[in-house]
Amino acid sequence: MLPAVHDPQMPHIIRKPGILGGTTLAVFMTLVHTVNDAMTAILGALLPTLQVKFDAGPTALALMIAVFWVASSVTQPVFGALGEDVGLRVIGCVGVLMASAFLSLIGVASELWLVFLLLVIGGLGSAALHPVGTTIAGSQASNATLGVGLFTAGGMVGFALGPVVILHVVSTYGIEATVWLALPGLVLGVAVGLLLPQWEPHPRRPLRRLFDLRLARGPVGGLAVASMFSALAFITFTGSVPLWLVHENGYAPDAPIIGWTLSAFAFAGGLGSIVGGFLAPRLGPILTIVGAFLLTLCPLLAVIAIGPGTAFYFVAIALAGILIFVPVPALVIIAQEFVPGAPATASGMVLGLGSALAGLGYIVLGRIQETVGLTSGILIGFSMVVPAALIALAVLLRARGATPVPAHYSPAPVPPTKHESLHGQRRWRARARCRWGRTTHQ
Repeated sequence: MLPAVHDPQMPHIIRKPGILGGTTLAVFMTLVHTVNDAMTAILGALLPTLQVKFDAGPTALALMIAVFWVASSVTQPVFGALGEDVGLRVIGCVGVLMASAFLSLIGVASELWLVFLLLVIGGLGSAALHPVGTTIAGSQASNATLGVGLFTAGGMVGFALGPVVILHVVSTYGIEATVWLALPGLVLGVAVGLLLPQWEPHPRRPLRRLFDLRLARGPVGGLAVASMFSALAFITFTGSVPLWLVHENGYAPDAPIIGWTLSAFAFAGGLGSIVGGFLAPRLGPILTIVGAFLLTLCPLLAVIAIGPGTAFYFVAIALAGILIFVPVPALVIIAQEFVPGAPATASGMVLGLGSALAGLGYIVLGRIQETVGLTSGILIGFSMVVPAALIALAVLLRARGATPVPAHYSPAPVPPTKHESLHGQRRWRARARCRWGRTTHQ
């Protein structure tokens, strides 16, 4: 048996090296993320078609979007902790298989409740991949921020290609043909289980301790709230702009411009993640995160003001997509630096919990759209990048001079048994006192 090898960039030991490693592994995880998120774009692409098929109103559509976002987001911190306890490779493999298999069945669902069920199960699969993939990509690349940026960019490229491919398949072969879209994800899901290294899991924790809610009261929780507001603006674009094109501009539910609009926004978001990975070490987190969020508002508002289909329309979409995703790599890396002993849990907090809260907020926005109109509701949703910037600024200013928790941190240290020595019990109590919020200054 090969000896265990310490991975200096992760709080894990490599029990068995995989076929892939280093930068090659980071690139492979980017490809997996691309295919996975191409499948998750199915809801936005088919939303106008599903509205006609099931005669759904604005609130029902908002609830559909919210259910998927909550399922694919709120459990990310839990799956991140499970990945650290059970195995990163196992959780990543299962997640990709679940997302591809169940989301591809939405096109053949005969009842609305089946659509909701498929969204929940497929969303859980997507949630399992993201914190695990972010941790692996960030640890294997020579530049951690750039590694996370590449992984995020891969997802956005998939989210960009997804609507175009999905709508082409539906318009050519019918909505039932979406089942064939599962094949690439199924192949890559199996590859994740076969090609990745086998990391030594953390010591098993009780189920109730897989995720420590006290993290939400520290700066990681603040960054998650900032992520929530920016994600709400993103959901508003992907969920409401297709409906705006159909109802306010007279396009057909399967019109190509819907796919190209979503694709341009998502592809630009992928580019923005890479740009953010380069800018964060050079400009610092305040300019990268706060500045980008504030600048995002202008092109978002321009998308609604400019006529759809024009060159300026797509330029505004591209600028909005780039700017709204520039802060993402920095947000993830800063959160992981606050909790270096549990990077997957930290990234799950920022990306997962933030997106889940945004999904719940979109239900409220759906009701607002029914009251004030679709266009006004979209403008309200877009304006959420402003509180995202202000909250991130407050967190970053308060965190200046703060000391991250020690590297041996685990989200919930397991207490010693009665058979352990008194010295071991005292050491455990000292470790517990070093959790975030207790030791913040040198």
